[in-house]
Amino acid sequence: MWEVQKAMYTALTSNSNLMTLVSSRIYDEPPTDSQYPYVVLGDMVEIDQNRLAYRGFEISATFNIYTKAEGLGYYTAKKILEEMNNSLNCKKLPLTSYSMVICKADNSYTDREEDKRVLSARYMILVDNNTLITF
Repeated sequence: MWEVQKAMYTALTSNSNLMTLVSSRIYDEPPTDSQYPYVVLGDMVEIDQNRLAYRGFEISATFNIYTKAEGLGYYTAKKILEEMNNSLNCKKLPLTSYSMVICKADNSYTDREEDKRVLSARYMILVDNNTLITF
């Protein structure tokens, strides 16, 4: 999972439009005093996907976009998600130890937390490690 997480971070921070929107605030663990808006890599789940005699896995990665209630509803969060999708959806991430199959947007949903707006987006990442399974 670590190599996939690093590749997603690299893809996101390489998008200058996204960096303009979040001012480079993309975190694994956000500081308690972080300014809005910011993006947090949340839960990741790895599922074994051995197939056709090769080892592989699927990762489900959730990102949470935090914005302040600013009278715009979820506008800012949706603009951030649009740029994240430009970087991740239907893309191959740069991996060194594995062969990237695809990264695709799976779903997104919105939530209100007092004076914050949270948009959560989940991506599915399919990876092969090119190792033949021998029986």
